[in-house]
This record gives sequence, C-alpha cells and structure tokens, in this order.
Amino acid sequence: MFVDLTGRAGVDIRCCRSIDEQAALLESWNQTYCQISRGAFDGSVSSIRAGALLVLVERMNRSVFQRGCVDPRRFAIGIPFQLEGHSLLCGQSSHRDGLHLFSGADGFEFLSPDKHVVVNLEITVDELADPTLRAAMEHVRESLGPRPGVIEADRTRLHAFRTTLAWLLDAVLVSPAILADPRTRASFEQSVVLGLADLVDHIAPQAESGLLTAMPRNWKLIGAARELIEASPDCPLSVAELCARLGVSRRTIQYAFEDVMGMNPASYLRTIRLDHVRKELRVADSVTDAATRWGFWHFGHFSNDYREQFGELPSETLRRFRGSVAHTS
Repeated sequence: MFVDLTGRAGVDIRCCRSIDEQAALLESWNQTYCQISRGAFDGSVSSIRAGALLVLVERMNRSVFQRGCVDPRRFAIGIPFQLEGHSLLCGQSSHRDGLHLFSGADGFEFLSPDKHVVVNLEITVDELADPTLRAAMEHVRESLGPRPGVIEADRTRLHAFRTTLAWLLDAVLVSPAILADPRTRASFEQSVVLGLADLVDHIAPQAESGLLTAMPRNWKLIGAARELIEASPDCPLSVAELCARLGVSRRTIQYAFEDVMGMNPASYLRTIRLDHVRKELRVADSVTDAATRWGFWHFGHFSNDYREQFGELPSETLRRFRGSVAHTS
C-alpha cells in the first residue's frame, strides 16, 4: 500500500517474501542481506515520511546478516521494539535497551535475530526547516560519535520514547491522510526529533564513555572470512579451504563462527552458497545450472537443503522469478 500525500509526506507499507526485496526498500542504506536461520522469510517495511524525517519500521522473522552504509547526508538510528535471540551490531551485543546507531563512514554489519522489529529513524539534518530541530540533531550526532554501534540508553527514558513512537506510528498508519496537513507533519517531525534529542541528552558522550570499544577479535575474523567468501568468484567449498586461505586453525575458525554467528563454519558456508544459488536463479536457465555453479552436485540433498533454508523448492523460486519478469515486461 502506498499513500502519496501533499508536500514531503507519504506512507508506504510493503510486505516481502524475499530478503533482497526487503533490503532494497531501505534505499539510502545501500544494504545487502543474507538469510542465516532456516525457513520461509516473512518481512515488511512500513515507511512514513514527514519533512526531513523518514521513519522505517522493519519486521523480519529470520536471522539475517546485514551489511550497509547509510548515505552520509542522512543520520540513521534504530529503536528496537523486539529483538529476541543472538544479535550483534558491529561486534557489539545488540539488545532491546540499546540504541542502534547505523550512521558512519565505515558502514555497519548487523546480525539480527529471528524475532526482529526495529523502528529506524532516518533524518536529513540539512533539510530540517526549523533551526531548533537542526541544532538538536547536530547535538545528537556529536554526542553519539562517528561510528556505528550499540549505545546503552537509560531504560526508563528509552521506554518512554518507544511509547511515544508507538502512539505516533499507530495514529499515522491508521489515518495516513493526517500527514497531508503541513502543521501535522511539522508536529510529527518535531515530536520524533526532540524526543530523540532528549533521550540522547542523558547519554554520556561516546568518546568519554568508551562504550564504542574496539571490534572483538572473533568479529574481525568473521569479517575477514566474509570478505574472502564474497570477493571470490568461487565460494570456498570446505572449511579446510577457508582455513588455508585465512591462515588460521580449524579450531580457531570453529570457535569464532559459533561465538559470532551461532553456527559452525560448515553450516555457514552452506548457507552462503545456498544464498548465491537463490540469487543466481534470477538469471539462470535452470536449477541445475545455478546449483552446480555453486558446488551442489547431489541434487536430492541440495533440494532438501534449499527448501529447509528458504521454505520453498528451488524450482518454485525459479518459477516465481520468471513470473515476476513476465509480469513487469
């Protein structure tokens, strides 16, 4: 559903069966998603624009490894509403009582859990018409620092801000037309920006508090593994090959993957290869071509693994992609 309102306002609600489709909805975040936990993906993104503010309510039912870099003209921070399960943002423990800062020149990596509902606030500071709001947002940026990460927030104040956001979002999603009024848009924008500024005002400056610590060793190793896997035209097919390329022992890589990803490296490699196959099916002539391209030669095992990972057979994915192309051509 899309409701286009007058001025810089609008409400858009999209439900997604594909993680790539969902990632593309966060346009200025330049994101790539890789589904980690098994099962059919069900997600949605509800976006509400009011002036220089864009609110993105993201819901997902599967653990996803996200990588992105927010447009430097925009400030982006996430307010968790539901985070249940193993979750990390830039190597830091991700939880419901922490602000999730996504802005920063170096980009972010986020391992989100199966039960995931986050309200992301994206603000183009230079486009804030009210000088008071611009000053408030400049203070927010200076207080939180230049790097993505999890910021410990005062629980009482965060709960109050979360409640305010819920009221605002409920009102707009039930009656999108109220944002057609410029005064209502300005009030919505002001409530969110000043509420965020008040919350941040009670957090110690990050440079002094040391909350954004150095990236943990295991997170760095997993990052190196991901770079190697994604940069290679042929994904490593075994843990032994991955260890040899990284110059680490099997025990080291095993511990790092279980600590960070909650899975062993062999399962992770299979997950990545299956994800490559799913993407390949967008352009492949056949399931066989896509499967063998990524090292799957036992087609019975491959079909079972694919169905467990994505909730459908590879042939069903191929038909769906072909149907989408036919529908748009």
